[in-house]
Amino acid sequence: MTTDGPAPRRQAPRIWRGGEIDADPFHLPQYAAIPAAELVQRAFGFIRYATVYADAVTVNDSSPILGVFEWSEKIAAYSGVALRVVARDRHNVEKTLLVELTHATNAKRNIVVHASHDGLDAPARWRSWGRVLRLPLLVEDREGMLHPAERKLGALHVGEPQPHAGANPLSARRPLSFGQSGQPRSWGERLVVGARPPAY
Repeated sequence: MTTDGPAPRRQAPRIWRGGEIDADPFHLPQYAAIPAAELVQRAFGFIRYATVYADAVTVNDSSPILGVFEWSEKIAAYSGVALRVVARDRHNVEKTLLVELTHATNAKRNIVVHASHDGLDAPARWRSWGRVLRLPLLVEDREGMLHPAERKLGALHVGEPQPHAGANPLSARRPLSFGQSGQPRSWGERLVVGARPPAY
């Protein structure tokens, strides 16, 4: 059985050594300074300065040793907005939640738009970025694989079961003076003897 959406991809474990980031998707363009995650890039002092627009991103990968590398991508080149849980140290004790624009073919062009140590705002930011940029929501499992957050059946979203109350559009139109049997309620009898009429 096949499913729509990007195929899951295994991601190498990473450690987030930067601070918190909170770019606001509702006030584009948004600017974020993202520290390097890989050891070699950190050794050269790389910092990624990214500006996210509604239809594209422009990035300066800046190093005091190697200089500045500029590049840009269309938003269409990104497969989704991923919610990741990463460690803050080698002991894997403290965690950070990341919201990241995930490139379809080149993981080195992923853009972190939110980083939170307590994780309180991460889910809301994750959904907001997906809605504003019209990108699928992705979640990372314990193996480092990305999966679509929403299940689909063809072009239809498969949601959670909903309560049945109010499902009948005629239920609200039934006169209050009638019970389930369609007979008038015996209000007088109920008031006099305090009993519940059979049609109630």
